[in-house]
Parts: sequence; structure tokens; C-alpha cells
Amino acid sequence: MQFGLFAMPEHPPIENWTLSYDRDIDDIVLAEKLGFSEYWIGEHHTGGFENVPVPEYMIAKASAVTSRIRLGTGVVNLPYQDPFQVAERLAFLDHLTHGRLEYGFGGGGLPTDQALFGLERSEAAPRTNEALEIIERLLTSEDPVSYEGVYWKYENRQIQVGPYQEVPPFSIAGLTGTHNYARCGSKGWKALSVYFAPTDNRGYEGAPDLKAHANALVTAAAEAGLDPAVARRNWRISREVYVSDNRNQAMNEIREGVKRSYEYLLGLGLGALMKKGEGMDDADLTFEWMAEEIPWIIGSPDDCIAQIRELEEETGGFGTLLINARDWVTTDRWNRSLELFARYVTPPFTPRENLARRNRLADVALGRA
Repeated sequence: MQFGLFAMPEHPPIENWTLSYDRDIDDIVLAEKLGFSEYWIGEHHTGGFENVPVPEYMIAKASAVTSRIRLGTGVVNLPYQDPFQVAERLAFLDHLTHGRLEYGFGGGGLPTDQALFGLERSEAAPRTNEALEIIERLLTSEDPVSYEGVYWKYENRQIQVGPYQEVPPFSIAGLTGTHNYARCGSKGWKALSVYFAPTDNRGYEGAPDLKAHANALVTAAAEAGLDPAVARRNWRISREVYVSDNRNQAMNEIREGVKRSYEYLLGLGLGALMKKGEGMDDADLTFEWMAEEIPWIIGSPDDCIAQIRELEEETGGFGTLLINARDWVTTDRWNRSLELFARYVTPPFTPRENLARRNRLADVALGRA
């Protein structure tokens, strides 16, 4: 298993937003120093909390102060943008990052963003599908591309700067259905699961759970003649994660930040995607309920190890766990949580750390063997 971070990023309206961008860059630098493999940055245009409209700019700046960590658009919202321009700027960004770019795409789930661009919700999926087809052809074709669709029409278009990576690594985020997970499975692309999707929602039909994501992913891979095990390794799951000395302390430290963030999310109507079973109200989505039932990964390092193992077992396995980067606590506390995670939570899931060998050697040295 690998570990990374996903940042919406979310910074509430009361914050210094200019400073928040610098703090986000610092977070990426720290993530690389701590050995995290990737960092994703979202795109939003309204709402007053998620304040990065162009993740590519953040990635360009971050790439100049890092050298190893992979950097992903999490995601470029395709219904609002010209696919040719998206393909062109991502291929260019691939060069600026020296091939560390993850090409993340999505359909734009923020209702106020859809209203800003005059997008009918029913058009989000077909516009995304059309844009993906165009972008894939532009990034992989040696010849000029002509395309006539419902939303975009091109004749003999070709991007001047092709991608740095021989095969641009596409990723799709899914929110309200499983179709994007099926697409990723059938195409060999990476799939991104949102941090508030329950592992098992007990048959609730309002939104798919992680088990449904996994089923769509591996079924489509098998039907396309691809290895379902590889599809699972390509799967990214984002979760709320916070590490402290114990579970009670962790929950007390983030409580006020959680309240502020989830008032925003529930106000957007996203509570419908978090529920289990029928008959739940948004008022039932308390901090304690979400931490236990989504569930979150929170507590001491040992607590977090056990919770990740449970997530692995419940989902059947996945490739990368993405920590949802949060502004719930002061920077020193957030950095301590990341350090505790990197130092004590990741080793049991990292074969090269070879904990069994170390323990045997320590037992011999201390006369316990």
C-alpha cells in the first residue's frame, strides 16, 4: 500500500487565503520529506471554503520546490472547460513536473459551481464523457484530431507540446454513481473514491459505498480482459485521518474544525452521500457517528493501523490511501499528525520496512529469542 494526501483544499472564509496557499505548498513539501508518494489538489470556483480555482498553478509552483512526490489534479472539472485547452495545459504541466503529473478528471460536483457556469446537472455526465474522449485522443494520437460531438467540434486539432509521460496516467473521481469506477476498470485508469463515502452503507440507494466502487472497478476490468488485481492497485481511497496520542485526544483536538467543515458540506446537500440505510436525517450525521460509521482513521498510531487493516479487509484491497488534508487544527498539530502517521502507521503496510526482520534482530540482541 502507498500513502498520499488529497487537498480540496478547504480554507474557511475567515482565514487569510493568500497565506493558505503558502501553507498548502509547505504541506506538499512536508509530505515529500515524510515519504508520501502523491499529493492531489482540487478545483473549485464558488462556496467560500475551497479556494483553488486552478490546481495546475499550485502544482507548477509545488513542482519547483519538490523533486519526488507525484502531483495530481484532483480534479479538473471537465464540463466547464474546453477539452483542447485542458489537454494542452496538462501536457505542458507534465513537462514542468518532469513526468510527476497525475491527470485527474471529474464532472464538477459543487452545485454552486454548476450554477456559476450555467450547467444543467443532467448535462454534467455527457459533457464529461465527451471531453474525456477528446482529451484522450489529443494526448495519445500522433495525427491531428477531428471530432464532432454534441458539445464540442474540432477539425484537425493537434497539441504542439505532447505529454512528458509516454502513457499519461488518467484518474477519475466518482461521486454519485459507479459509472466512473467501471470506466476506470475497463480503461486501466486510476479511480478516486471520495473521503465521505461509507465503506458499507447497508443497501442505502442514495449513493454508492466503497464496496460498490470496488465491484464496479474489478468487474469492468475483468470484462475488458484486464487484471482485476491491477485495477485494485490503481484504486485510491481518500479518508479523514488524524493521529494523536489516543482517540479521545484526537477527537477533542479536531472537534471545532470538523464542526465548521461539515456544516459547509451538509449545507451543500452532500449529507445524502454519507448516510447508511433509509430514514437517516442530516442531524444524525454527528462527528461521533461519522468517525465510527464512515469510518474515519483517527486516534493513536496503533488505532490507525487497525482501522486501515479493517478498511483493507472490508473493501477487498486497494492501492493507495489518501489522507484528506484539513485545516482543522494549527499547523504544528497537523504536521505532528502527519509525522506520527509517516513514522508509525505506514511501516506495517510497507514491505521494504521489513518489520518482522527488525523484531527478530531486536529479540536476539535483547535475549528474548
